[in-house]
Amino acid sequence: MTVRRCATDPDCAACTAAAGPLPGETGATRDGLRVRTWGGDGPTVLWVHGYTMDATLWRPLWRLLPGLRHVGVDLPGHGGSAPLDPGTTLPALAARVLELARAEGARRWVGLSFGSTVTLQMALDAPGAVDRLALGAPTPAGGPPDPAARKRYIELLMLRRMRGPAAADQLADLWMASPPDIFRGTEAHPGLRSRIRAVVARHSWAELDNGAMAALSAHTHPPEDLSRITADTLALTGADDMPVFHSNAALLAVELPRCRTEVVPDAGHLPFLERPLAVAPVLAAHLAGGPVSTEHVRDLRATTTNAPRIKEFMGEEPPV
Repeated sequence: MTVRRCATDPDCAACTAAAGPLPGETGATRDGLRVRTWGGDGPTVLWVHGYTMDATLWRPLWRLLPGLRHVGVDLPGHGGSAPLDPGTTLPALAARVLELARAEGARRWVGLSFGSTVTLQMALDAPGAVDRLALGAPTPAGGPPDPAARKRYIELLMLRRMRGPAAADQLADLWMASPPDIFRGTEAHPGLRSRIRAVVARHSWAELDNGAMAALSAHTHPPEDLSRITADTLALTGADDMPVFHSNAALLAVELPRCRTEVVPDAGHLPFLERPLAVAPVLAAHLAGGPVSTEHVRDLRATTTNAPRIKEFMGEEPPV
C-alpha cells in the first residue's frame, strides 16, 4: 500500500490544520449516525474517534493513506450524530456501529481511546466480522481509571451544572488542560491543538446533564473475554502517554491470541493525531495485511528523544 509522504515537517500545519472536507469526501446520516467517507478502491477501514471528538479529526491521517477507503463515524452524542440516549449500554452502542461496519463492508477497524473501547466490544460480540484491529491508547472497558481523569470529569460535571450550555468554551479548555494528560501531547502541535479544541468546543456535553455515560462506564472487559478476539490486532501507544494505557496494551498483548504492540516516540495519548506521518506506514502495513517492516520500526525508534523508555516498553530492557 502506498503511503503519501509530506514534503515538510510531518506534524506541521499543512498536515494537521486543514479542517475542511477532503476532495471527494462524502457525508451522510444513517440511523442517527453521521458518517464520512473518503478514499480509494482498497479495503474499507472503519475509524472510531475518542470521547468529545469526531470523525473530522481523522482527515490528516486519511490523506497519508490514500489507497484505502475510509469510513469515519461520529459516535452518538458527538459531532453530527444524534444524542446518546440515557441507559445505552456499551454492547448496544457497539451493535449500532457494528451494523454500520457491516453495511460498509469494513472488516478493518481503527479505534482511538474510547473508540478503542467500542471497537473491542464490537470484536467481542462479532469476532468473525473483523480481520484487523488497530487500537490507539487502548482502553478495555472497566480498566483502572486515571485518577486525574476521574477528578476532571467531576469538575466538568460541576461546571456544566452551574453554567449550562454557556460554559462550552470553558468546558473545552478545562477538559483539554493537564492533568490529566489526555491532550498534553498536542501542546507541541499548535495547529492540531486548535483543530481539536474547535471540535471539543462544539461537543454538546449532554451526557453531563442526563448521565448517559453511566451505563457505558458500567461495562467491563474481563481478560478471559478479551481472549475471544481473533482479529490481528495492533495496540499502539504514545511513549509519553499515561502509564495505564501502556499497561492496557501489555494486557491485550497477553490476552489476545494475535496482538502485538508498538510505541510511538514523542507522542502522548493521541498518537494517531499527534504523529500521523510516523504512524501511517505502520498502519498501512497492518491494515493491508502485511508484516510491519523492520525499517518502519527503526524509523519509529530513531525519531525518539526518549530511547531508554521506548526500549523498556518494547520489551528490549526490563523496567528499572
